[in-house]
Formats: sequence, structure tokens, C-alpha cells
Amino acid sequence: MQDLSEKIEASAEARLNLPPESTVAERLEIYKSFLKAETHRLKLQHRSGAGGCQVCRGRATILDVLLRHLWDEARASLSPQAQAEFPALALVAIGGYGRAELNPHSDIDFMFLHDGQIAANRPLPHLSKLIDGVLYPLWDIGLKVGHAVRSLDDCVTVANSDMQSKTSLIESRLLIGDEALFKKFQKTLIAKCVTGYEDKYIAARLEDQESRRMKYGNSPTMQEPNIKNGCGGLRDFQNLLWMAFFKYRTRSLDELQEREFVTDAENKELAAAYDFLLRTRTELHYHVNRAMDVLGKNLQPAVAHNLGYLERSPSKRIEEFMRDLYTHMRNVFLITRTLEQRMAISQARPKSLLSLRRYIPGREREPETVDGFKFIKGEIHAVSNRIFRDSPRRLMRVFLHAQQRHLTLHPDLAQLIRNQLSLVDREFMNDEHVRETFLTILECRGEVAWVLRTMHEVNLLGKYIPEFGKLTCLVQHEFYHQYAADEHTLVCLEQLDKIWDSKEPPYENYATLFHSLERPEILYLALLLHDVGKAEDHKQSHHAEVSAEMALRAAKRLQLDSAATHTLKLLIEQHLLMANVSQRRDLDDPSVIKNFARQLETPENLNLLTLLTFSDSQGTSDKLWNGFKDSLLRQLYSRALPRLTGGTEFVRATEKLRETLIKEVRTRASAKVSDEEITVHFDALPLRYFEIHNADEILDDIELAHRFMHQLVLETDSALSPIIAWLDEPNRGYTLVKICTWDRAGLFSKIAGSLSASGLNIMGAQIFTRNDGIALDEFFVIDGRTGNLATREQHEKFEEILERVLTAGNISLSALIQKQIAAQPRYLPYAGEQMPTRISLDNESSETRTVIEIETEDQLGLLYAISKTFAELQVDISGARIVTERGAAIDNFYVREHDGGKIEAPARRVAIEQKLRQAITQLTPAKG
Repeated sequence: MQDLSEKIEASAEARLNLPPESTVAERLEIYKSFLKAETHRLKLQHRSGAGGCQVCRGRATILDVLLRHLWDEARASLSPQAQAEFPALALVAIGGYGRAELNPHSDIDFMFLHDGQIAANRPLPHLSKLIDGVLYPLWDIGLKVGHAVRSLDDCVTVANSDMQSKTSLIESRLLIGDEALFKKFQKTLIAKCVTGYEDKYIAARLEDQESRRMKYGNSPTMQEPNIKNGCGGLRDFQNLLWMAFFKYRTRSLDELQEREFVTDAENKELAAAYDFLLRTRTELHYHVNRAMDVLGKNLQPAVAHNLGYLERSPSKRIEEFMRDLYTHMRNVFLITRTLEQRMAISQARPKSLLSLRRYIPGREREPETVDGFKFIKGEIHAVSNRIFRDSPRRLMRVFLHAQQRHLTLHPDLAQLIRNQLSLVDREFMNDEHVRETFLTILECRGEVAWVLRTMHEVNLLGKYIPEFGKLTCLVQHEFYHQYAADEHTLVCLEQLDKIWDSKEPPYENYATLFHSLERPEILYLALLLHDVGKAEDHKQSHHAEVSAEMALRAAKRLQLDSAATHTLKLLIEQHLLMANVSQRRDLDDPSVIKNFARQLETPENLNLLTLLTFSDSQGTSDKLWNGFKDSLLRQLYSRALPRLTGGTEFVRATEKLRETLIKEVRTRASAKVSDEEITVHFDALPLRYFEIHNADEILDDIELAHRFMHQLVLETDSALSPIIAWLDEPNRGYTLVKICTWDRAGLFSKIAGSLSASGLNIMGAQIFTRNDGIALDEFFVIDGRTGNLATREQHEKFEEILERVLTAGNISLSALIQKQIAAQPRYLPYAGEQMPTRISLDNESSETRTVIEIETEDQLGLLYAISKTFAELQVDISGARIVTERGAAIDNFYVREHDGGKIEAPARRVAIEQKLRQAITQLTPAKG
């Protein structure tokens, strides 16, 4: 039976042999027809399950036969004399096309190789005729190609000027033409561009690899992976082969296996992974009908379905597909890294400066053997392949040796561990010595994460703690997570380690707490297990409770005492509590602090949960933590601690802070601001205001109030106009806008609506009202279309709209907002990813107010729609916590009835929820 390439060759033979009298138009039509038919055949083969490598080779074959035909046609058009005098010329595929690996929309690069067929920077007739005969038909049938015309000397010059060009030429493949010239080109390239350049090339490749991985997330399990350039992507595999070629002149995995650098298992795993990645990239190209490397969340359901993942539930389908993808990318990352070390491609560790042995003449001493291991040049080696069979406990002890001596596992030792994981049986799991070794590893603050990551990379961690093992390559559906579940956990552990000796904020803020812990191993274990419930078949919103129950099984195996087990369960069960309370609740409300402290029971639990919350937040996404959230977390800690210790230290500390701030403000205030104005300001605001504002920010607010009162005294036409100040915060990614005006019914709604009508998206808000009726509201905003800082035009538009809304009232904010929504592209998630709107009314968290919590997809005008609904329902907003993260809006409103009471009546609560849902639904444009 013919394979795919043979079928394409046969089709070309039948279709492309045209009679000499054919017109140019007829020839072009035949070329187009051939290209269309074979491209369609290739797509059908792909959709029928053909391998990634096979389809990519098929795409290259289609181009091969077409280019050869065009070359032959161009040569045949020469006169008999010109054909007899035909010089040494060759058509050479380079880059990915040279590898014969073309995804549907990959670049098609080739060069015309000659040996002196250029004069006065112009090609001589033979070469000119061939160039025109090949390129013009390709352009006419709509193919975009990259081409170059080079002599041997040109090739050497280009290759030695740029690493990427050198790589592209190294992968060249003769399509048609003078074979002797091509072989001469290959020999010249090796002699003048490879030999003597090995170290420089490999160093450049390693540097490029490191920067590329950093750019694309430095993890093979990103939520939206880059299939080509990401960590564990196609480029990592290709990079390995390129470096191996420069060092050993090998060109394939099979050749590396013959030289015993690669085991048979590694060869098979890498080949399978590479094929899967090529197949995935092919489907991505077909689906979007253009070149694409990033597998976005909104593309994943369709790509998964077209690759044969047919689960009806989009989320289940994605979990299955992405787990396979993550597994293959993880294999590429881990195996290529191992091979780099094994082939001595990776840069070696620097030798210890304390070692004088190399200066002492004579034979170097044999490394001492410890527990069946030798420690050589920063690596641990096994004395024999039987060390783990002789004593399975060494499987765990080797990681303690690594931690205590700051050593890495030699690649052969790492592979030996992978091959002998069958020793992790029931007896091993219940072995007291193994248990003690594992807990000892967890006790070493600041040195735990990298050991557990190494343990996970050889698959031991998931075998010994099977609750964690279920998280391996598990996709997380939440908007804000950027990693798979296992990678998220390991990053959290790394964030905790960073606190130990950090001298930089925000980590240093938590160092004292970390240093004071009595049993750090409980905190590390809690972080390791805090998300294990996500692997179970349950609602994601309940994963904390499920994780806590699963952690009890691990605690029992590890024989933790009852106190440690109780603490472990509490930390995991409540691991979302502190972030939710600090970011969504009014920390000035005594009942909020009282309820929070009651759930934690002890000061030690508060310390542990604070550290866990910080590490978990940092590990979720490096872009979501900021100074504001950090201050809220520490405020909650400082207010809850006295409740748990029976003191009133936080009240005294806050009062002392207030006294310090008023002195600073008085020192810095300009002459136009009176001492009385400063006193009034400090007396008129709650303590929380002073905890989250420094002296300069407070002085800015006082000056805003001064300007507002000054224009009121002048009784000008603009006496009641708001005072507005703007501050760009590029390091935090938003613009801060402050508004000072009289408080009034619906003020929050009017400001929010004016911002949305100006094309600004609200990322957060803080509202404060002085007891003299002056409102000082802060909004954190970005350009709703670009996500950048607010523009000058948007500043002016907002000020104009708000002025009219507050003074004249003759303006329709809803119409202006709808106009902005219509003009802006909106991200449309897939059905399984859509965040359902959730609304809850809580009368327990606050003694005097009802807390209404709304979670929904963020969109322009959302905050205005919600606050306008409150105004229409005559519900008074006295406080708000607005949080917007990666497309999710999580907004909490502290509200009262107009008579000052809570919202108690059941019918009233139902009516409010219905009206809010209706307002959010009407804001969302129909999907079509």
C-alpha cells in the first residue's frame, strides 16, 4: 500500500505533466488545482488520525514535487545550447522546510544555491531564468514563500553572522539541482561554520533556550501553552538535536541512541511527544486558518474535539486533551534537560573555590561512598544499579542527601529512580524510616521546594503522596490560574521558600512569621495538599473541603499526631478564607474580624494561614498580587491577632500610626492648607483609611478637599463640580482616578457609569465618605479596549461626562455605555469555561449592614449596571470591595435600606437578586 508521500508523488506525476503547448493561465490553473486537491487530501488524512510527523512530511512533499516541477519547466524552456551549458545550480530547502516538517501555515523557505552566477549584483541568465520560473508561478497561485539567492561564500557569511541563520542552513535539504554543488555546500558549512564554533553555538543556544522559556512561562504546563516556543514545546526538542549535531555530528534520536546517550524508552517517549505536538499544531493551524502557536483557552474545546476527544462536556474534554498535551510537553522538557546533562551540553557547575585538590600533584582521591552514593562535582551518583533494590529506603534518603549537601541528581541516577518506582509499595509507604526522612525534608525552611520538584520530576513524589500524584498535568478551569494543578502547587512551595531569607518586599513582610513557626513541616505539607481535591469529581467550589478530607489520609500514613492533623485539616479547609475576607469584606467591621478569628482558633494557626495565603496567591499568578492586596492581608492579620491573644494591640498600633501620619502630613503640608483642615480630615475618616494610605496620599486627599471647598466658597458656576485627580501607575498596570465631591444618592453609580461611558474598565474601587459629607472615591481603571493606562482623551471625556451627570443630569449613561460596548471586541469564552453569575446576600458577616457578593464575568459597564440597580431599588451603598482578575469580577457591596437597617425580608432579598441578575444579563450582548 502506498504511504501518503507516495500518493502525493503519484498524483503529481498524473496531474503536472502538461503538454508543451499549454498556456501560462492553463498551467497556473493546474498548479492551483493540484495544490488544492492535495491540501484537502492532507487535511482529511489529519482528521482521520494520521500522525503529526506524517502530515507535516506530506505538506513538505506537496511543496517538493511542485518546486521540482517548476524547476524542470523553467530549465526545459531554455534553448538547447543554454541547456547544454547549464551551470552548477541547486534548489535547497532550509529551516523547517529543510527538516521536511511543515504545518499547514508554516513558513516555506528555500534558496537558490549557485557557484558564481552573480555579476554586478544581478543573476546571470541561467540563474535568472530559474528564479523567475520558480517564484512567479508560486506567487501567482497565492503561496507566500521566503527565498534567498546565495553562493557558497554567501552561505558562510550569513551562517557566521547569526545563530538562527546558521541553524536554518544546517538543516538544509536538496530539492533538485546539482548534487555535487550541494555536497560541497554541506562540507563547506561544516568546515567553516561548525568546526571551531561548537562551544559558541551551544552557549548561544542555551542562552536562547533560557530566555525563551522565561518568556513563555518557564513551565510545560501553562494554561495557554505555546506549542512551538513554550517550555517543553517543539523548539526544545529541536534545540536538543541542533546542539547534539554541533557536539557529536548526530542528526536524529536514533543516532543518539546508537551512541548510548538516549535509552530506548526515552527515544520512544520523545518521538511520541514530538508527533503529538506537531499534530496539535497542525489542528491549531487548520482551525484558525493561519499560523498560530498559542493554544488559547477559547480554542481548546474545538481543537480537542477535532483531535478525537469526543467527551460531550467541554470541560471534561479539555481536561482529557490538556492532560495528554501537558504530559507530552513535560516529557520533552524533562528528557531533553536530562540528555543535555548526560551529553555534557549543559554548562557545568563551577567548582568550589575552597577546593585545592586540583593544585596538588598526584592522583585525585576517589570520592567517598556514603549510603551507597558518591558525591562528584555537585552531583549524586549511584555506586551500583542495585542500591535501591538492596535498600528501598534510599529512594527517599537520596533526596535528603541532595538537600543537606545542595547537590543535584546525576541523569543516570534520576533515570534509575524512575525505573525502580515499583519499589514504592505498601511496605515502603508505611515504613517509619521513610516517613521520618520525608518529614525531615519538609522541616528545612527555604530548602524544600526544589527538593520536592526534583522528587516530582522522577515521579516519586506522586507515588509516595498519591493524593498529590493525581494533580499531575491536571488542567485548572479557573480564570486566574496560569499553571496546571501540580505546577501551581510546586510554584506555591517555591514562593514560601523565598520568604525565608528575602530582603525584598513583599516577601520580607512575612519573614518574621516564617522564622517564628514551631512546626514548618505542617505548613509545607498543607501547601502540598491544599488543592488535591481538584482531582476528584466534584464541584470546583467545594475543592477545599474535599482536599482537607484527602489530607487526613496522608496525615494518617505519615502518623501525624492529633494536634498536627487538626492544624493540617484546618489550614487546607480554610485556605481560601483569608484572601476572601481581606479582599471582599469590610475590615472596619468588628463582626468580620470576630467571625474570622473564631474560625482560626489560635495565633499559630493565624500565622500559618497568613503564610499559606500569601504563597498560594503568589503561586496562582505572578500578575495578580499587588501592594494593595498585600496591605489588606496584613491588615486582617494585625486585626485578628489581638482577638486570638486577648489583647487590644491592634487598636493601639493603629492609633499610633494615625498620630504619626498626622505629624508627617502637617510637616509636608503647603501654606494653603490650614492646620484645622488637616485635623478635620483625620477626625472625619475611619481608621482603615489611614492603614491603607501613606502621608503623601493623605495630603493629596486633603488638598482635593481644600480645592473642592474653595470653589464652593467662591460661588462660581462650577461651585458644585467635582474635583478630579489622575495618577498613572505603570508598574501596577492601571490608572488611579480620585474624585472629591458631595456625597449623594447614587453617587457611586454615576461615577462608575461615567468611567464606563468614557471607555474605561474598572479594576477596583475604594470609597470613603467623611462625616461632613465629602466623598473621596478612588477607582483603579484601564483602557477598556487595549488594557493599557487611561489616555488623555479618556481623562477629558470622563471629566466632561461626570460634570454633566452631577450638575445637569441631562445625559443617558446607558446609551453611552452601549456605544462603547458595541465598539469594543469582547472575549467570548467556551461554554464550559463561562463563569456563571453568582449572587449572595449575607447578614452574618456584618453587624449593621448586608453584604451582597456578586461574582460574574467582567465587562464594560458592569459596575454601573449593578450600582444603578441598587439606586433604583433604594438600596444605599456604604462600602464596596471591587476586585477584577483575568476576566472575573468579584464585587462585594456593603448596603443598607434607606432607613439604615439590613435587608431582612425574604421577598425583598429575592427581588434584589432578580433585579441584579436581570441588569447583568441585559448588559451582556448576545453571542452570534
